Amino acid sequence: MENVNLESVDQMLENYQGEEAFETLSKMERTSDVEWRLASAIYMLTNDIEDQKLRRKKLTEGFELAKSSFEKDPKNGEAAKQAAILVGSLSECATSTMDQMKYGALFKKYLDHTIELEPEPDMVVLHMRGRFSFKVASLGWVERTMACKVLNTLPTCTYDDALKDLHAAEKIYPALDTLLFIGKSYLGKGDKEKAREYLKRVAEDEGCDAVDEENIEEAKKLLTDL
Repeated sequence: MENVNLESVDQMLENYQGEEAFETLSKMERTSDVEWRLASAIYMLTNDIEDQKLRRKKLTEGFELAKSSFEKDPKNGEAAKQAAILVGSLSECATSTMDQMKYGALFKKYLDHTIELEPEPDMVVLHMRGRFSFKVASLGWVERTMACKVLNTLPTCTYDDALKDLHAAEKIYPALDTLLFIGKSYLGKGDKEKAREYLKRVAEDEGCDAVDEENIEEAKKLLTDL
């Protein structure tokens, strides 16, 4: 019975029906396969939350579920991927630099597990790895010093590394956040023409949730400053 339900849940998640998936999964036993799917549903729901404090709370709940799922089944690439997605989002909306670094270290840990377990990276993994490369490439001296203390070591990443993965993700599906980070990576390289091309694509989109709106507003601001 659970397998049948999980098949229907997978369809819900594919169709971005987070609330329906959450309600279905909440009634099921908390196995590893249920937990990472529940984490995925929670992540979808957080994209519509504008209150940042509440969003951080829900992202934390989702991350704990994905973490538990991976602890129960360390060979589960989907569990590792959901943990990376959720803790990466926590890093993005953290209120202090130290929290950003702490979550960033966890993000790298689960991203490495995901890549190890899924040798052929999908759009989500390519986006996450590209985004991580962008973050490292854009660190200032003080942030880089702090990151080295938290992570012990810091990988050498460039804007070109970020663009390689982000463009690969774009070819699979041109998600708004992918296009935004492509634009920001070109800005980091000093290529304003290419940056403007991608930022305009984001700024002119209508979006479908609160996170999209944040991406659109950021793109508009960056275009104004160009």
